[in-house]
Amino acid sequence: MTANIVIMQLAILAVVLESDLGRRKIGWFRVGRPIIGVALIVPFFFTSLPTGGNDLLLQGASALAGAALGLFAVCPLLVSVDYHPDWRRRWPRASPSSGRPAAVSRSGVGYAAVWVAVTAARLGFAYGAQHIFPVGLGEFMTSHHLSEVALTNGFIFLSVSMSLFRSLGLWVRRRARLAQADTVVAQGSVVGAARVTGGRR
Repeated sequence: MTANIVIMQLAILAVVLESDLGRRKIGWFRVGRPIIGVALIVPFFFTSLPTGGNDLLLQGASALAGAALGLFAVCPLLVSVDYHPDWRRRWPRASPSSGRPAAVSRSGVGYAAVWVAVTAARLGFAYGAQHIFPVGLGEFMTSHHLSEVALTNGFIFLSVSMSLFRSLGLWVRRRARLAQADTVVAQGSVVGAARVTGGRR
């Protein structure tokens, strides 16, 4: 297992967990931070895109698997998303008028466990490929027309796709929660106006 793979996997894990664990506002910086991290990290490890044999299939399957894992990681079972009408007021020093509506996520041990488990599995496979089953893996790759570069790219695409679709999932749920809150507020305003009008009569 190369040091590059370890560094990339652990860096992405650290960025995501630091961004998501606990109760956090879902904003542009929150969603974009892992994307920026990926954009800065990946160029150091991505060298080429092999297209021979079944290389494209392997790399595409890795990207799809990462997308599925990224969306699962932000599913309602692991991450709750609520509407907070005045997020800034949770800080004691904030002024009463400084609050703004926000979508807020809450994640804990289950969310962290998914990311840690996936990262450990990737690192475990990389270690096994080099130290435990290199011969068997080499024979498998040769018989299925796969290259070593494609396998390395598979790790990269899996990690990147998982991180990107995690951000996409959070953003979609944020938009849905804010839209739902706006609908409730609008309905409340209509009902309140109707009551005032009825009272005046």
